[in-house]
Amino acid sequence: MKTDQSIAIMKALADQSRLAIVNSLLERSQYVEEIASRHGLAPSTVSFHLRKLEQAGLVSSRKEQYYVVFRANDEVFNTTLREIVAAHPVGKELQDDRMEDYRRKVLETFFRHGRLEKLPAQHKKRLIVLEQFARRFVPGQRYGEQEVTGIIVPLFDDYCTIRRLLVDESLIRRDGTWYWREAQPGASAAKPALPAPERPAAGRGERSARAEIKRQYKQNRPDMGVYQLRNTANGKVYVGSSRNLEGTRTSLLFQLRMGKVVFSRELQKDLDECGAGGFEFSVLGVLDKSKQGDNIEQSLAVLHLHWVEELQPFGERGYNSAKSYERDMNRQRNQRGGKRA
Repeated sequence: MKTDQSIAIMKALADQSRLAIVNSLLERSQYVEEIASRHGLAPSTVSFHLRKLEQAGLVSSRKEQYYVVFRANDEVFNTTLREIVAAHPVGKELQDDRMEDYRRKVLETFFRHGRLEKLPAQHKKRLIVLEQFARRFVPGQRYGEQEVTGIIVPLFDDYCTIRRLLVDESLIRRDGTWYWREAQPGASAAKPALPAPERPAAGRGERSARAEIKRQYKQNRPDMGVYQLRNTANGKVYVGSSRNLEGTRTSLLFQLRMGKVVFSRELQKDLDECGAGGFEFSVLGVLDKSKQGDNIEQSLAVLHLHWVEELQPFGERGYNSAKSYERDMNRQRNQRGGKRA
Protein backbone atom coordinates (compact mmCIF):
# COMPACT_ATOMS: atom_id res chain seq x y z
CA MET A 1 0.00 0.00 0.00
CA LYS A 2 1.31 3.43 -0.98
CA THR A 3 1.74 6.29 1.45
CA ASP A 4 -0.94 8.50 -0.20
CA GLN A 5 -3.54 5.73 0.06
CA SER A 6 -2.65 5.06 3.72
CA ILE A 7 -3.08 8.74 4.56
CA ALA A 8 -6.39 8.93 2.68
CA ILE A 9 -7.75 5.92 4.62
CA MET A 10 -6.75 7.40 7.99
CA LYS A 11 -8.31 10.77 7.11
CA ALA A 12 -11.51 9.18 5.81
CA LEU A 13 -12.01 7.22 9.03
CA ALA A 14 -11.29 10.23 11.25
CA ASP A 15 -14.99 11.13 11.48
CA GLN A 16 -17.69 9.67 13.73
CA SER A 17 -20.43 9.71 11.07
CA ARG A 18 -18.22 8.04 8.46
CA LEU A 19 -17.25 5.34 10.96
CA ALA A 20 -20.95 4.65 11.58
CA ILE A 21 -21.64 4.48 7.84
CA VAL A 22 -18.73 2.09 7.27
CA ASN A 23 -19.93 -0.10 10.13
CA SER A 24 -23.36 -0.36 8.47
CA LEU A 25 -21.89 -1.19 5.06
CA LEU A 26 -19.78 -3.95 6.59
CA GLU A 27 -23.05 -5.65 7.51
CA ARG A 28 -24.58 -5.39 4.01
CA SER A 29 -24.77 -3.18 0.94
CA GLN A 30 -27.16 -0.18 1.16
CA TYR A 31 -28.26 2.87 -0.83
CA VAL A 32 -28.06 6.51 0.27
CA GLU A 33 -31.63 6.97 1.49
CA GLU A 34 -31.46 3.79 3.56
CA ILE A 35 -28.23 4.88 5.24
CA ALA A 36 -29.64 8.38 5.88
CA SER A 37 -32.77 6.97 7.51
CA ARG A 38 -30.80 4.51 9.61
CA HIS A 39 -28.42 7.11 11.07
CA GLY A 40 -30.71 10.15 11.18
CA LEU A 41 -28.68 12.09 8.61
CA ALA A 42 -29.68 14.13 5.59
CA PRO A 43 -29.20 12.30 2.25
CA SER A 44 -26.87 15.10 1.09
CA THR A 45 -24.71 14.59 4.18
CA VAL A 46 -24.55 10.86 3.58
CA SER A 47 -23.60 11.45 -0.07
CA PHE A 48 -20.77 13.76 1.05
CA HIS A 49 -19.37 11.14 3.46
CA LEU A 50 -19.69 8.36 0.90
CA ARG A 51 -17.66 10.35 -1.64
CA LYS A 52 -14.84 10.68 0.95
CA LEU A 53 -14.95 6.96 1.70
CA GLU A 54 -15.02 6.11 -2.01
CA GLN A 55 -12.02 8.35 -2.73
CA ALA A 56 -10.09 6.49 -0.04
CA GLY A 57 -11.02 3.17 -1.62
CA LEU A 58 -13.00 2.03 1.41
CA VAL A 59 -16.34 1.71 -0.41
CA SER A 60 -17.50 1.24 -3.99
CA SER A 61 -20.84 1.79 -5.72
CA ARG A 62 -22.98 0.25 -8.42
CA LYS A 63 -26.26 1.36 -9.99
CA GLU A 64 -29.34 -0.81 -9.60
CA GLN A 65 -32.36 0.56 -11.55
CA TYR A 66 -33.08 3.96 -9.97
CA TYR A 67 -30.75 3.61 -6.95
CA VAL A 68 -27.00 3.72 -6.34
CA VAL A 69 -25.98 0.95 -3.97
CA PHE A 70 -22.81 1.21 -1.89
CA ARG A 71 -20.81 -1.64 -0.43
CA ALA A 72 -17.67 -1.92 1.71
CA ASN A 73 -14.51 -3.05 -0.07
CA ASP A 74 -13.63 -6.16 1.93
CA GLU A 75 -10.10 -6.40 0.53
CA VAL A 76 -9.21 -3.02 2.06
CA PHE A 77 -10.79 -3.81 5.42
CA ASN A 78 -8.87 -7.09 5.53
CA THR A 79 -5.66 -5.06 5.45
CA THR A 80 -3.94 -4.90 8.85
CA LEU A 81 -3.27 -1.63 10.60
CA ARG A 82 0.45 -2.42 10.34
CA GLU A 83 0.19 -2.51 6.55
CA ILE A 84 -1.74 0.76 6.49
CA VAL A 85 0.73 2.74 8.60
CA ALA A 86 3.83 1.21 7.00
CA ALA A 87 5.65 3.91 5.06
CA HIS A 88 6.51 3.50 1.42
CA PRO A 89 10.16 2.45 0.94
CA VAL A 90 10.93 5.84 -0.61
CA GLY A 91 9.87 7.49 2.65
CA LYS A 92 12.22 5.27 4.66
CA GLU A 93 15.08 6.01 2.31
CA LEU A 94 14.45 9.72 2.75
CA GLN A 95 14.50 9.34 6.53
CA ASP A 96 17.74 7.35 6.34
CA ASP A 97 19.30 10.02 4.13
CA ARG A 98 18.32 12.75 6.56
CA MET A 99 19.74 10.82 9.50
CA GLU A 100 22.97 10.14 7.66
CA ASP A 101 23.26 13.81 6.77
CA TYR A 102 22.74 14.72 10.43
CA ARG A 103 25.44 12.23 11.52
CA ARG A 104 27.85 13.65 8.96
CA LYS A 105 27.30 17.21 10.21
CA VAL A 106 27.87 16.12 13.83
CA LEU A 107 31.13 14.37 12.95
CA GLU A 108 32.34 17.33 10.88
CA THR A 109 31.61 19.65 13.82
CA PHE A 110 33.43 17.69 16.52
CA PHE A 111 36.23 15.99 14.54
CA ARG A 112 39.13 17.86 12.97
CA HIS A 113 41.74 16.05 10.86
CA GLY A 114 40.53 12.71 12.13
CA ARG A 115 40.69 13.60 15.83
CA LEU A 116 37.96 14.48 18.29
CA GLU A 117 38.31 18.05 19.57
CA LYS A 118 35.75 17.80 22.37
CA LEU A 119 32.87 15.64 23.51
CA PRO A 120 29.37 16.91 22.65
CA ALA A 121 27.22 17.88 25.63
CA GLN A 122 24.01 16.68 23.93
CA HIS A 123 23.48 12.96 24.50
CA LYS A 124 22.28 12.22 20.93
CA LYS A 125 25.36 13.83 19.40
CA ARG A 126 27.65 12.19 21.96
CA LEU A 127 26.36 8.74 20.94
CA ILE A 128 27.16 9.48 17.30
CA VAL A 129 30.71 10.42 18.30
CA LEU A 130 31.15 7.38 20.56
CA GLU A 131 30.05 5.07 17.75
CA GLN A 132 33.17 6.14 15.83
CA PHE A 133 35.30 4.73 18.65
CA ALA A 134 33.21 1.57 18.98
CA ARG A 135 33.62 0.79 15.26
CA ARG A 136 37.37 0.49 15.79
CA PHE A 137 36.77 -2.65 17.87
CA VAL A 138 36.52 -5.90 15.91
CA PRO A 139 33.22 -7.52 16.98
CA GLY A 140 33.82 -10.44 19.34
CA GLN A 141 37.55 -9.81 19.80
CA ARG A 142 38.78 -9.20 23.37
CA TYR A 143 41.11 -6.32 24.17
CA GLY A 144 43.23 -5.57 27.24
CA GLU A 145 43.29 -2.10 28.80
CA GLN A 146 46.52 -1.16 27.02
CA GLU A 147 45.05 -2.23 23.68
CA VAL A 148 41.89 -0.22 24.35
CA THR A 149 44.05 2.81 25.12
CA GLY A 150 45.90 2.27 21.85
CA ILE A 151 42.60 2.27 19.97
CA ILE A 152 41.23 5.45 21.60
CA VAL A 153 44.31 7.71 21.85
CA PRO A 154 44.73 8.22 18.07
CA LEU A 155 41.28 9.86 18.11
CA PHE A 156 41.19 11.52 21.55
CA ASP A 157 43.66 12.03 24.40
CA ASP A 158 41.29 11.42 27.32
CA TYR A 159 41.05 7.67 26.82
CA CYS A 160 39.77 7.10 30.39
CA THR A 161 36.61 9.14 29.76
CA ILE A 162 35.95 7.57 26.33
CA ARG A 163 36.50 4.05 27.68
CA ARG A 164 34.07 4.68 30.56
CA LEU A 165 31.42 6.19 28.27
CA LEU A 166 31.68 3.31 25.79
CA VAL A 167 30.96 0.87 28.61
CA ASP A 168 28.22 3.04 30.16
CA GLU A 169 26.42 3.31 26.80
CA SER A 170 26.82 -0.48 26.21
CA LEU A 171 28.72 0.17 22.98
CA ILE A 172 31.42 -2.16 24.29
CA ARG A 173 31.35 -4.72 27.09
CA ARG A 174 33.72 -5.15 30.00
CA ASP A 175 34.68 -8.14 32.13
CA GLY A 176 37.44 -7.29 34.60
CA THR A 177 40.31 -5.88 32.55
CA TRP A 178 39.00 -7.21 29.22
CA TYR A 179 36.85 -5.31 26.74
CA TRP A 180 35.00 -6.32 23.58
CA ARG A 181 32.27 -5.26 21.18
CA GLU A 182 29.49 -7.77 20.78
CA ALA A 183 28.86 -9.15 17.30
CA GLN A 184 25.55 -8.08 15.78
CA PRO A 185 23.07 -10.88 14.93
CA GLY A 186 23.48 -12.01 11.35
CA ALA A 187 26.89 -10.41 10.92
CA SER A 188 28.63 -13.40 9.37
CA ALA A 189 31.89 -11.52 8.82
CA ALA A 190 32.32 -10.79 12.52
CA LYS A 191 35.13 -12.65 14.25
CA PRO A 192 34.14 -15.13 16.96
CA ALA A 193 34.80 -14.17 20.58
CA LEU A 194 38.25 -15.20 21.78
CA PRO A 195 38.49 -17.46 24.83
CA ALA A 196 39.28 -15.93 28.18
CA PRO A 197 43.05 -15.52 28.73
CA GLU A 198 43.09 -17.66 31.86
CA ARG A 199 41.83 -20.74 29.98
CA PRO A 200 44.15 -23.58 31.06
CA ALA A 201 44.06 -25.47 27.74
CA ALA A 202 45.50 -22.59 25.70
CA GLY A 203 47.71 -23.54 22.81
CA ARG A 204 51.37 -22.62 22.43
CA GLY A 205 50.64 -19.86 19.92
CA GLU A 206 48.07 -18.28 22.19
CA ARG A 207 50.42 -18.42 25.20
CA SER A 208 53.17 -16.83 23.12
CA ALA A 209 50.84 -14.02 22.08
CA ARG A 210 49.92 -13.35 25.71
CA ALA A 211 53.58 -13.38 26.74
CA GLU A 212 54.33 -10.84 24.02
CA ILE A 213 51.50 -8.61 25.21
CA LYS A 214 52.82 -8.78 28.78
CA ARG A 215 56.36 -8.02 27.61
CA GLN A 216 55.21 -5.00 25.61
CA TYR A 217 53.14 -3.81 28.56
CA LYS A 218 56.16 -3.94 30.87
CA GLN A 219 58.27 -2.06 28.35
CA ASN A 220 55.57 0.56 27.76
CA ARG A 221 54.37 0.71 31.36
CA PRO A 222 53.20 4.26 32.07
CA ASP A 223 55.26 6.46 34.35
CA MET A 224 54.13 6.46 37.97
CA GLY A 225 54.85 9.30 40.33
CA VAL A 226 53.82 12.62 41.83
CA TYR A 227 52.49 15.69 40.02
CA GLN A 228 51.30 19.17 40.79
CA LEU A 229 48.49 21.28 39.37
CA ARG A 230 49.52 24.91 39.75
CA ASN A 231 47.42 28.08 39.62
CA THR A 232 49.58 30.49 37.65
CA ALA A 233 47.65 33.50 38.97
CA ASN A 234 48.16 33.00 42.72
CA GLY A 235 50.80 30.24 42.87
CA LYS A 236 48.61 27.78 44.78
CA VAL A 237 49.22 24.11 43.95
CA TYR A 238 47.57 20.75 44.32
CA VAL A 239 49.91 17.80 44.81
CA GLY A 240 48.77 14.30 43.85
CA SER A 241 50.14 10.87 42.93
CA SER A 242 49.26 8.58 40.05
CA ARG A 243 50.06 5.15 38.63
CA ASN A 244 49.70 6.70 35.16
CA LEU A 245 51.01 10.26 35.04
CA GLU A 246 50.23 10.84 31.37
CA GLY A 247 46.71 9.51 31.75
CA THR A 248 46.16 11.66 34.84
CA ARG A 249 47.49 14.72 33.02
CA THR A 250 45.05 14.15 30.17
CA SER A 251 42.14 13.53 32.52
CA LEU A 252 42.85 16.59 34.69
CA LEU A 253 43.26 18.93 31.74
CA PHE A 254 40.02 17.59 30.32
CA GLN A 255 38.24 18.26 33.63
CA LEU A 256 39.63 21.79 33.65
CA ARG A 257 38.40 22.42 30.10
CA MET A 258 34.98 21.12 31.13
CA GLY A 259 35.08 23.51 34.10
CA LYS A 260 34.47 20.84 36.74
CA VAL A 261 36.78 19.26 39.33
CA VAL A 262 35.55 17.14 42.22
CA PHE A 263 38.58 16.76 44.49
CA SER A 264 38.84 20.34 45.84
CA ARG A 265 36.20 22.99 46.45
CA GLU A 266 38.82 25.73 46.66
CA LEU A 267 40.34 24.70 43.34
CA GLN A 268 36.87 24.65 41.78
CA LYS A 269 36.28 28.19 43.04
CA ASP A 270 39.55 29.41 41.45
CA LEU A 271 38.75 27.49 38.26
CA ASP A 272 35.44 29.35 37.99
CA GLU A 273 37.34 32.65 38.28
CA CYS A 274 40.50 31.94 36.26
CA GLY A 275 39.36 29.36 33.72
CA ALA A 276 41.28 26.31 32.51
CA GLY A 277 44.05 28.47 31.03
CA GLY A 278 45.02 29.62 34.51
CA PHE A 279 46.39 26.20 35.52
CA GLU A 280 49.43 24.16 34.50
CA PHE A 281 50.30 20.51 35.08
CA SER A 282 53.85 19.36 35.87
CA VAL A 283 55.54 16.20 37.14
CA LEU A 284 57.40 16.48 40.46
CA GLY A 285 58.87 12.98 40.72
CA VAL A 286 58.76 9.64 38.88
CA LEU A 287 59.23 6.17 40.37
CA ASP A 288 62.18 4.27 38.95
CA LYS A 289 60.71 1.49 36.80
CA SER A 290 63.61 -0.83 37.57
CA LYS A 291 62.82 -0.54 41.28
CA GLN A 292 59.07 -0.93 41.00
CA GLY A 293 58.22 -4.01 43.02
CA ASP A 294 55.01 -5.45 44.36
CA ASN A 295 54.46 -2.61 46.84
CA ILE A 296 53.92 0.18 44.34
CA GLU A 297 51.22 1.85 46.42
CA GLN A 298 53.62 2.12 49.37
CA SER A 299 56.34 3.63 47.19
CA LEU A 300 53.91 6.13 45.69
CA ALA A 301 52.61 7.09 49.12
CA VAL A 302 56.13 7.77 50.41
CA LEU A 303 57.02 9.87 47.37
CA HIS A 304 53.74 11.77 47.60
CA LEU A 305 54.23 12.59 51.29
CA HIS A 306 57.77 13.77 50.55
CA TRP A 307 56.56 16.37 48.06
CA VAL A 308 53.60 17.44 50.19
CA GLU A 309 55.99 17.98 53.08
CA GLU A 310 58.34 19.88 50.78
CA LEU A 311 55.73 22.21 49.24
CA GLN A 312 53.22 22.48 52.13
CA PRO A 313 50.26 23.02 49.74
CA PHE A 314 47.79 23.97 52.47
CA GLY A 315 45.58 27.01 53.05
CA GLU A 316 46.88 30.02 51.12
CA ARG A 317 49.66 27.94 49.54
CA GLY A 318 47.62 25.18 48.00
CA TYR A 319 44.56 22.98 47.65
CA ASN A 320 45.59 19.88 49.63
CA SER A 321 44.02 18.96 52.96
CA ALA A 322 46.28 19.32 56.02
CA LYS A 323 44.14 16.77 57.88
CA SER A 324 44.59 14.19 55.13
CA TYR A 325 48.34 14.84 55.16
CA GLU A 326 48.55 14.29 58.94
CA ARG A 327 46.48 11.14 58.65
CA ASP A 328 48.73 9.74 55.92
CA MET A 329 51.87 10.64 57.88
CA ASN A 330 50.56 8.80 60.96
CA ARG A 331 49.77 5.78 58.82
CA GLN A 332 53.31 5.74 57.47
CA ARG A 333 54.80 6.04 60.97
CA ASN A 334 52.65 3.15 62.20
CA GLN A 335 53.71 0.99 59.26
CA ARG A 336 57.40 1.72 59.88
CA GLY A 337 56.96 1.04 63.58
CA GLY A 338 55.28 -2.25 62.85
CA LYS A 339 58.16 -3.34 60.60
CA ARG A 340 60.78 -2.50 63.25
CA ALA A 341 58.84 -4.46 65.87
